[in-house]
Amino acid sequence: MAIFLEGVSVVVQPCTLVIAFPTFALALVARHHAAEVVAASVIATATMMWARAAGHWTFASTGFAAVVIATLITIGFALVRRRGSRSSAIAGAIVSGSVAGWLWQPCVGEELGEILNRASADRPGTLVMMVIYTGGALLPMVVLAALPHAWPAVRPRLFGPWPERAGLAFGAIYALAVLSGQYGDLIGELSRWSSA
Repeated sequence: MAIFLEGVSVVVQPCTLVIAFPTFALALVARHHAAEVVAASVIATATMMWARAAGHWTFASTGFAAVVIATLITIGFALVRRRGSRSSAIAGAIVSGSVAGWLWQPCVGEELGEILNRASADRPGTLVMMVIYTGGALLPMVVLAALPHAWPAVRPRLFGPWPERAGLAFGAIYALAVLSGQYGDLIGELSRWSSA
């Protein structure tokens, strides 16, 4: 429970925006599949964050990798946007969530520090803990995706054509920022603000 609550406590931290904004944009683009997309994105983001901490994913996000990342962002958003295809939307969320986890920089926290320190030694246990932590950190996105199921009247406002366009615009800006090298600077600045 402490892991989840620490995740919730970093919702307002600037370094969490690196994973929150892409997940939010994906939910807007997914429209009818928002709940599945957010769930897949949370799990993929947490898995990539864990893989980095455990030393399984050591690729830098600069140079040619920026081209690969920008391409993956574009593919992820395109897959989520495909109408009527739940499996495509989930696949896009997995791709986009993995990219968000690849680009993420850790926030300060005792529970997260413990997960990161133990990741390479206690693989399965720390992966589960990372998913729980990320679920807490992305709780507002989970609530957003569940809201239309609890209150159907908000669906047209939250998941209509204009919010979808805003989500797609974010995806395009996100890919261009990575491609131009500006996204890494933004992540570094957000991490500094979080630790200040």
